[in-house]
Amino acid sequence: MASAKVAVTVLDHGVEVERTVRRPVRLTPDGYAGVAYAGSVYPLRAGDVVELTADGWELGDCERFLFAGAEIPYAPVDNGAVAPAAGFDIDWYLETTQHGHYLLFNAPERLASQFITALEAADVSIQRWDVSHRPADDGNFFDWFARLRFKGSRDDALASVQAVVSPPKHDAVGGTGTVDETADRLAEAESRLEQLLDRLLGATKRAEAAEREIGRLRALLEATEAHERDHREALSLATRRSADLHKQVVALRRRVGNGPETAALIKSLSDAEELRELALAENSLLLERNRDLESDALVQRHRADTLAGEVDGLMDQLIELQALEEERIRAAKATRPRRGGVVEFLANAFTRLEFILDSIEVLANLESPARTLRALSEIDAGEVIGRDLEGMRGWFEVKNVATGVAGSQRLGRIYYKPNGPTVLVSVHIKQDEKQQRRHIERLRAF
Repeated sequence: MASAKVAVTVLDHGVEVERTVRRPVRLTPDGYAGVAYAGSVYPLRAGDVVELTADGWELGDCERFLFAGAEIPYAPVDNGAVAPAAGFDIDWYLETTQHGHYLLFNAPERLASQFITALEAADVSIQRWDVSHRPADDGNFFDWFARLRFKGSRDDALASVQAVVSPPKHDAVGGTGTVDETADRLAEAESRLEQLLDRLLGATKRAEAAEREIGRLRALLEATEAHERDHREALSLATRRSADLHKQVVALRRRVGNGPETAALIKSLSDAEELRELALAENSLLLERNRDLESDALVQRHRADTLAGEVDGLMDQLIELQALEEERIRAAKATRPRRGGVVEFLANAFTRLEFILDSIEVLANLESPARTLRALSEIDAGEVIGRDLEGMRGWFEVKNVATGVAGSQRLGRIYYKPNGPTVLVSVHIKQDEKQQRRHIERLRAF
């Protein structure tokens, strides 16, 4: 039986996102109706409305569908509050500086908003949160940062954040897991798509086999009906011949009595009767076989109709899954912060630094940029690190910077020179003394 379908209006924080999205109605684990959107199943409320801020389920948890014509068990409207006890499966890190505590974490925008709301509900006050453009002090990059108003120690701040993230799925110092929610959903969607395609292929093959069997039975039925027509004609002819012979025997007996001619006609009549009985018996067998073939044809037709319904259902699920994947991709593009290239990152992360010569190309090819970026952050903050560059007035040199490049692990160099409101910076990897002197000479032009 086909599943019930509704035209859904999709809301996000009460704002309409999409209208008349046609979806089959699923049954959620709590027994209410739900529909799939952007890779998750959300509760369906009266008026055929779904709210993206509501708690949802994975597609695999809602594989039962409501039959067409059945009454829809709409989900009740809740207050939309975030339950911190549910926890958040996110990567996070707490950075503590002289200015306070900074919480850095990875999450889609909607989940990030829920996380911030849960923190404030747990009395972890947030001064400001936004997209993060610089590495944390552990060298890792995160999607978001939140500056806490929390004035306690780092251990107390870690405990407060951990209580919101609980149940813990990372180590106590901070989240170091690598679970990517979007990648998990994509892998699940690809797995379900492969399963549906396999089931669709199997159902299609069974339907084709049923159609071939129906064709064979239909041809056999037509041949049987042709044989039946021939036997009926032969039976009719034998019956007419028997009647004619019987009339001739009666007439002869009246004229000549029981002579040789009468005996011959009687034998012919007996033969005709025997042929007639044989024809009747064979015709009865053909009729019985014809009835069996008709019954087999009906069974195969029912089987073909069942398989056709199964194929249609699988096609509906396949179309739905493809639409969900398109929605998930659109949602991911809309909610994930835009990632620029190296040039845009450097401009956003280090507002005072002006990179010269081939610095950007060198940075783009570093295998382990954490130490280099940390040094650049200190320079950008106005700190003086390294030592004076000999023979180059106003220039400073930072030596032995780890690069991660094979054969040049400790040969990274940073040369910088304060220049009014900006700082000229050259990032370089030393190859030999002669090449390094040529590079330093090029700095004289600045």
